[in-house]
Amino acid sequence: MKENENKYDGDIAIVGGGIIGSCLACLLGQAGFKVILLDVDTKPKKSSIENDPRVFAITIASEKILKKTGAWSLLNEANISSFRRMHVWDENGTGEIRFESASICEPTMGYIIPHQVILDALHKKIRDLENVIYISGVSPVLIKNETNAITLGIDNGQQYRTKLIVAADGSNSKVRELSNIYYSKHDYKQSALACIVTSEISHDEVARQRFLKDGPLAFLPMKNPFESGIVWSSSPERIGQLLNCDKKMFHSELETAFDNKLGKIQNSTERNIFSLNRAHAEHYVQPRIALIGDSAHTVHPLAGLGANLGLLDAAALAEILIDTFNLERDFGRLQVLRRYERWRKGENKQVMYLLDGFKYLFENQFRSVQWLRNLGLDIIDDMPIVKNAIMMRAMGLKGNLPKFARDYC
Repeated sequence: MKENENKYDGDIAIVGGGIIGSCLACLLGQAGFKVILLDVDTKPKKSSIENDPRVFAITIASEKILKKTGAWSLLNEANISSFRRMHVWDENGTGEIRFESASICEPTMGYIIPHQVILDALHKKIRDLENVIYISGVSPVLIKNETNAITLGIDNGQQYRTKLIVAADGSNSKVRELSNIYYSKHDYKQSALACIVTSEISHDEVARQRFLKDGPLAFLPMKNPFESGIVWSSSPERIGQLLNCDKKMFHSELETAFDNKLGKIQNSTERNIFSLNRAHAEHYVQPRIALIGDSAHTVHPLAGLGANLGLLDAAALAEILIDTFNLERDFGRLQVLRRYERWRKGENKQVMYLLDGFKYLFENQFRSVQWLRNLGLDIIDDMPIVKNAIMMRAMGLKGNLPKFARDYC
């Protein structure tokens, strides 16, 4: 046996210090793993919400996961908004559907939380965990797999030998690239515009989404009753026009597109745009390598599920690793990691197909399809049992959930 064969720098290296990677680091760190968290970004600085308009619709399942990390109690409550109702309607016709948390005896359907607020809380928690080492401003350049270990080389010349590498470094994952894992992409030929707007009428804690002929427009209620985070999906040409027009024109276009539901738009923050695509990794795992979050999959933002799917990935992988770790077995073996892949790949694929179905259904402009679409919305709206089942699944109250997403562990 070689002298350094059993020498490790840590149990697990997580590449990616965003919300998903940081969540996994917290769950594993609290369970006794020695974690090395490597972030391609420089040491995060607190940024104002105006400069980072991304907001996430956090489900009840994701709330439970974040509570298990210990970060939920550290969230800045001044920036957390709950929403009790949701209203979805079609631009073409009168079809609409309304969801309400009270119908299933829940106080809320979920929370609207700025990206930076969640990330700040997770990083605060990480600083409190002595067995989690956070290293920023680095990028992977080398992966060398051994029988009982895996070595990760980064661009500053340092190497880390662990039992597992987890890729949480986003849709352009360097770990996935170095591991030669195929990542299929489908371009929706759409872009999305995000910003925060101030409206004349209060949002009244209602999340609203209108399906337009070229993509959905969502208003997500924020803590201030007159502020909403918006995500507007459309063709790249249309989004380019909305990005470059002056505020007055943008507000006018937004009021019209949203059917004046919240009256006049009185102010808006800087507009940001991003391209939309669906992507899925051929494999979520290899020996001593696992992909989570956008490293494994990306989905259309029309239901706001991207971050929630990533948090479920992190919770599922953490559950399997912790159970194996507690049995004092090798958690980096492919046999162990495939349990995670079978669990989450199937769940994520179902969501992808469902979102694609919704997207193409609402973009179809044939009159017969429009008529059936509006009729379907009205029929479901009049069927409480079906509507409540849809709502409970979307909220993370039903399904094959990790224990960290349930009320008990």
